[in-house]
Amino acid sequence: MNRLFKTLVLSSFLMVGAAFQCATAQTLEEATNTYNQGVALATTDLPGAIAALQQAADMAEKLGDEGTEILNLTRQQLPALQYNYASSLYKEKKVDEAIENFELAYEYADRSGDAGIKSKTADLIPKLYRVKGKNEYDNGEYDAALQSYAKALKYDPTYAIAYLSEALVYNKQNNTELMKVAMDSAIATGIRTNDEKTVEQAVKFMSNHLTIEANNAFKKNDYNTAINYLDEAVAYAPENPELYYLYALSYNKLSKWDEAISSAEKGLSVEEKTAAKQARFYFEMGNAQAGKGATDEACTSFKKAAVGPLAESANYQIKTVLKCS
Repeated sequence: MNRLFKTLVLSSFLMVGAAFQCATAQTLEEATNTYNQGVALATTDLPGAIAALQQAADMAEKLGDEGTEILNLTRQQLPALQYNYASSLYKEKKVDEAIENFELAYEYADRSGDAGIKSKTADLIPKLYRVKGKNEYDNGEYDAALQSYAKALKYDPTYAIAYLSEALVYNKQNNTELMKVAMDSAIATGIRTNDEKTVEQAVKFMSNHLTIEANNAFKKNDYNTAINYLDEAVAYAPENPELYYLYALSYNKLSKWDEAISSAEKGLSVEEKTAAKQARFYFEMGNAQAGKGATDEACTSFKKAAVGPLAESANYQIKTVLKCS
């Protein structure tokens, strides 16, 4: 009885082993056929080819060592096919779908060691996220735009224009502090990567923004606040004569004569060397000199200011107020 039981058990094991070998052979054959199907579809149906190769890879992976060859073959094929499919979606202006499929191409390339496809997708994905963010920005979807720019920077932290784009969103949201942080990052990164265009745009934006804020404060007779904004603005645009003119105006309003004269002198040094352009600085210099009692110096300055639109006001100071000789 015991001998019969052992024989039956052994027979059962042999049958199971044979069935397993058969199943394995069939599965390997199926994986191979599925792989071949994917390759055949590559020229006519990219999504179909990709799906077939993914299926073949899954089947091959489950086979262990026996599926290694098929698994390696699928991994070699997938990055390029996925990249081409993503490119076709972008040409159709399907940005979101293109991004999703480029990211898959990146993953496949990373897994298979395809440095070429990985490099190309790593370069493209941040740009596509910026396109996506710009579309969201234009539609007033500011939070979504910030998410897109953050994803662009995740792939490429040296992408200066993405920081600039972030800053513009923060500006729309009236988030001045984060706007400055992002704009400064755009400038610093742009300098580091020789992105002169982005640096120029960021510097110009910050200079203009702070100059407007300074002008608004000046119009409200808040001259100290105006000067604080100018202090920030001049760090971005030290050669901008408008800043020094507003400095001179503000300091004169505060009766800080020496600071007004110094500001006017700096403005003269960066302004165009024409009498008409420099007249305004001489006029403010004359006001400051008159304020501190330096009449002769004031007369000299007002005479240089008596050009163009300021001629009447300068001559009034010369003839009526100071009675210059």
